[in-house]
Amino acid sequence: MTTSLSFLVNLYKREELKPLTEKPEFRRYWPVPPLIQSVYEYQNVNSDLHLRKEVTNFFHRKVIKWIENYPEFATHKSRLNFLKSVEGQMHIYNLLRIFIKKSGINWYDLRDNYSIVKEYLNSKL
Repeated sequence: MTTSLSFLVNLYKREELKPLTEKPEFRRYWPVPPLIQSVYEYQNVNSDLHLRKEVTNFFHRKVIKWIENYPEFATHKSRLNFLKSVEGQMHIYNLLRIFIKKSGINWYDLRDNYSIVKEYLNSKL
């Protein structure tokens, strides 16, 4: 493991005497700060079970009222006893779920689209 002294001196000189105009072999990189400082996450209201229950109860009461009072719903009078039960309420809930999947309307927008939901329920009951 003997190394000649002249070799070590030459190596040392080459490392120390680099010209100042030469670019360094590596660069430090400071990343640019992000343009978006923070990200906001909002609660998905469509997955709220309380909202779904309220909207289902609203349309359940409306369907019973429509069947009893409106002539275009008169064809569904034979199913009135079924629709007044808990199974009927679940049937309305399932119909609303299918309607939401097909139309892309949110649960909280169903009351705003009252007439469209009314026509859909009339055709699917």
